Amino acid sequence: MKCSSVALLLFSILFSANTFAADTMIIVVRHAEKSTDDLKDPSLSEQGIARASKLAAVLKDVELKAVYATQYKRTQQTGLIAATQNGLFVQVRAANKENTKTYTLDLLKEILKKHRGETVLIVGHSNSVPEIVKHLSNVDVTPIGENEFDRLYVITPGKKPRMLSVSYNP
Repeated sequence: MKCSSVALLLFSILFSANTFAADTMIIVVRHAEKSTDDLKDPSLSEQGIARASKLAAVLKDVELKAVYATQYKRTQQTGLIAATQNGLFVQVRAANKENTKTYTLDLLKEILKKHRGETVLIVGHSNSVPEIVKHLSNVDVTPIGENEFDRLYVITPGKKPRMLSVSYNP
């Protein structure tokens, strides 16, 4: 579904902090478009900065209690505006060769323990976002293409997980 005003309204109604106050809500996105300034750890491009701003605008009425990202600039920069508008810092959880097999489960275990009943944003990568969504919702999502940066997943995990997927564009 393309993120139109109708989709944003639906998002606001279905997943406002008041609607599922007792539930934990986890929002998962891939980092925004990266620049070519550094091959190993690029920053966001101008388009990526615009997308990070759009993400913050989409989430402006959502009371985030935490924003998690990997150690890479692009994930941290994607979540920074949303974190800042909620008076938060981006919490960095490094993803590396040593924890590649347990990263997702360790991250989700921490979030579900520390943020029960709260709303959390996770900014990941094309390979980690589908895995995170699968673990939280029991739903397999299509792989994220190399040039795809506009998917946003909203999940309330639990015995009967709920998941909404929308696209957002700057």
